[in-house]
Amino acid sequence: MELRLLAPFFDLDKEWRMFDLPRILRDTDGMAFRPSTDLIKEDGELKVTVELPGIDLEDVDVSLDGKTLIIKGEKTEEKEISDDDRFLHERIYGNFQRRIPLPDGVSADKVRADYDKGVLTVSVTLPEEVTPEPRQIPVEVKTAS
Repeated sequence: MELRLLAPFFDLDKEWRMFDLPRILRDTDGMAFRPSTDLIKEDGELKVTVELPGIDLEDVDVSLDGKTLIIKGEKTEEKEISDDDRFLHERIYGNFQRRIPLPDGVSADKVRADYDKGVLTVSVTLPEEVTPEPRQIPVEVKTAS
Protein backbone atom coordinates (compact mmCIF):
# COMPACT_ATOMS: atom_id res chain seq x y z
CA MET A 1 0.00 0.00 0.00
CA GLU A 2 1.32 3.42 -0.94
CA LEU A 3 1.04 6.32 1.50
CA ARG A 4 0.04 9.66 -0.02
CA LEU A 5 -0.16 13.18 1.30
CA LEU A 6 -3.80 14.01 1.95
CA ALA A 7 -4.87 17.39 0.59
CA PRO A 8 -7.81 19.21 2.14
CA PHE A 9 -10.77 20.00 -0.10
CA PHE A 10 -10.42 23.69 0.70
CA ASP A 11 -8.27 25.98 2.76
CA LEU A 12 -10.38 26.81 5.81
CA ASP A 13 -8.40 29.97 6.55
CA LYS A 14 -9.10 31.32 3.06
CA GLU A 15 -12.77 30.42 3.39
CA TRP A 16 -13.03 32.38 6.66
CA ARG A 17 -11.55 35.45 4.98
CA MET A 18 -14.84 35.80 3.11
CA PHE A 19 -16.41 36.95 6.33
CA ASP A 20 -15.61 40.28 7.92
CA LEU A 21 -13.78 38.95 10.97
CA PRO A 22 -12.24 41.56 13.24
CA ARG A 23 -8.75 42.48 12.08
CA ILE A 24 -7.29 41.32 15.40
CA LEU A 25 -8.37 37.76 14.60
CA ARG A 26 -6.91 37.74 11.10
CA ASP A 27 -3.85 39.97 11.40
CA THR A 28 -1.02 37.76 10.18
CA ASP A 29 0.90 40.09 7.86
CA GLY A 30 1.11 37.26 5.29
CA MET A 31 2.84 34.86 7.65
CA ALA A 32 2.16 31.12 7.39
CA PHE A 33 2.08 30.23 11.08
CA ARG A 34 -0.61 31.93 13.16
CA PRO A 35 -0.82 30.82 16.79
CA SER A 36 -4.28 30.53 18.34
CA THR A 37 -4.96 33.55 20.52
CA ASP A 38 -7.66 34.38 23.08
CA LEU A 39 -8.42 37.81 24.56
CA ILE A 40 -10.51 38.10 27.68
CA LYS A 41 -11.23 40.85 30.18
CA GLU A 42 -10.93 39.59 33.74
CA ASP A 43 -10.60 41.43 37.06
CA GLY A 44 -9.59 44.73 35.46
CA GLU A 45 -7.04 43.14 33.16
CA LEU A 46 -6.89 42.18 29.52
CA LYS A 47 -5.54 38.61 29.37
CA VAL A 48 -3.97 37.59 26.08
CA THR A 49 -3.24 33.87 25.82
CA VAL A 50 -1.30 32.53 22.86
CA GLU A 51 -0.72 28.83 22.15
CA LEU A 52 2.94 28.31 21.25
CA PRO A 53 3.52 24.55 21.40
CA GLY A 54 7.01 23.45 20.51
CA ILE A 55 8.39 26.99 20.55
CA ASP A 56 11.29 27.91 22.81
CA LEU A 57 10.77 31.07 24.82
CA GLU A 58 13.96 32.60 23.41
CA ASP A 59 12.25 32.50 19.98
CA VAL A 60 9.39 34.73 21.23
CA ASP A 61 9.42 38.51 21.62
CA VAL A 62 6.74 40.46 23.52
CA SER A 63 6.81 44.25 23.22
CA LEU A 64 4.65 47.32 23.55
CA ASP A 65 4.80 49.91 20.75
CA GLY A 66 2.68 52.87 21.72
CA LYS A 67 -0.81 51.44 22.19
CA THR A 68 -0.07 48.14 20.41
CA LEU A 69 0.97 44.89 22.07
CA ILE A 70 3.21 42.94 19.67
CA ILE A 71 3.88 39.24 20.06
CA LYS A 72 6.23 37.78 17.48
CA GLY A 73 8.52 34.86 17.00
CA GLU A 74 9.32 31.81 14.94
CA LYS A 75 8.37 28.16 15.00
CA THR A 76 11.06 26.04 13.34
CA GLU A 77 11.12 22.41 12.25
CA GLU A 78 13.24 20.15 14.40
CA LYS A 79 15.01 18.63 11.39
CA GLU A 80 14.87 18.75 7.62
CA ILE A 81 12.91 15.90 6.00
CA SER A 82 12.88 15.26 2.27
CA ASP A 83 9.55 15.26 0.43
CA ASP A 84 10.19 11.63 -0.59
CA ASP A 85 10.26 10.58 3.07
CA ARG A 86 7.29 12.70 4.18
CA PHE A 87 3.86 11.05 4.02
CA LEU A 88 1.81 13.63 5.89
CA HIS A 89 2.59 17.25 6.68
CA GLU A 90 -0.01 19.17 8.70
CA ARG A 91 2.15 21.15 11.12
CA ILE A 92 2.92 24.71 10.11
CA TYR A 93 6.23 26.46 10.69
CA GLY A 94 7.54 29.94 10.17
CA ASN A 95 7.49 33.45 11.56
CA PHE A 96 4.46 34.84 13.30
CA GLN A 97 3.35 38.20 14.58
CA ARG A 98 0.20 39.24 16.42
CA ARG A 99 -0.57 42.95 16.87
CA ILE A 100 -3.18 43.71 19.51
CA PRO A 101 -4.42 47.29 19.89
CA LEU A 102 -4.76 48.40 23.51
CA PRO A 103 -6.95 51.14 24.98
CA ASP A 104 -5.66 54.60 25.87
CA GLY A 105 -3.96 54.89 29.23
CA VAL A 106 -2.23 51.48 29.34
CA SER A 107 1.18 51.76 30.99
CA ALA A 108 4.09 49.51 29.96
CA ASP A 109 4.84 49.10 33.68
CA LYS A 110 1.44 47.38 34.05
CA VAL A 111 2.13 44.66 31.46
CA ARG A 112 3.53 41.27 32.48
CA ALA A 113 3.98 37.96 30.66
CA ASP A 114 4.50 34.34 31.67
CA TYR A 115 5.00 31.13 29.73
CA ASP A 116 3.77 27.76 30.96
CA LYS A 117 3.33 24.45 29.11
CA GLY A 118 3.50 26.06 25.67
CA VAL A 119 1.03 28.84 26.47
CA LEU A 120 2.10 32.48 26.66
CA THR A 121 -0.12 34.66 28.86
CA VAL A 122 0.24 38.43 28.72
CA SER A 123 -1.68 40.36 31.37
CA VAL A 124 -2.34 44.05 30.75
CA THR A 125 -3.75 46.12 33.61
CA LEU A 126 -6.49 48.24 32.09
CA PRO A 127 -6.92 51.84 33.15
CA GLU A 128 -9.99 52.53 35.24
CA GLU A 129 -12.96 53.40 33.10
CA VAL A 130 -14.24 56.85 33.86
CA THR A 131 -17.94 57.09 33.24
CA PRO A 132 -18.90 60.70 32.67
CA GLU A 133 -21.83 61.99 34.66
CA PRO A 134 -25.01 62.29 32.62
CA ARG A 135 -25.69 65.86 31.70
CA GLN A 136 -28.80 67.45 30.35
CA ILE A 137 -28.21 69.53 27.23
CA PRO A 138 -30.61 72.45 26.82
CA VAL A 139 -32.25 72.75 23.42
CA GLU A 140 -32.86 76.21 22.10
CA VAL A 141 -35.87 76.92 19.94
CA LYS A 142 -35.21 79.26 17.07
CA THR A 143 -38.01 81.43 15.85
CA ALA A 144 -38.40 82.40 12.25
CA SER A 145 -37.73 86.08 11.59
